Amino acid sequence: MNINHPDQKKNVICRCSGTTTGQIKRLVDKGVNDLNSISRATGACSGCGACDTDILALLAEYASPVLQDAL
Repeated sequence: MNINHPDQKKNVICRCSGTTTGQIKRLVDKGVNDLNSISRATGACSGCGACDTDILALLAEYASPVLQDAL
């Protein structure tokens, strides 16, 4: 993945690891729905830690409907 591509830059949620919102959404779709698991899978939150609140907000917004649909 080329994170310098314009389409990728706007979706990067963790600059340290280059993790995108799309990667996180795909993990949530596979059942990964907590910050620690996402960090282990992507490397996000393992550098400066500035992305943790953004990732938690994405999880609150995206994971909740996905989890509700699974019930």
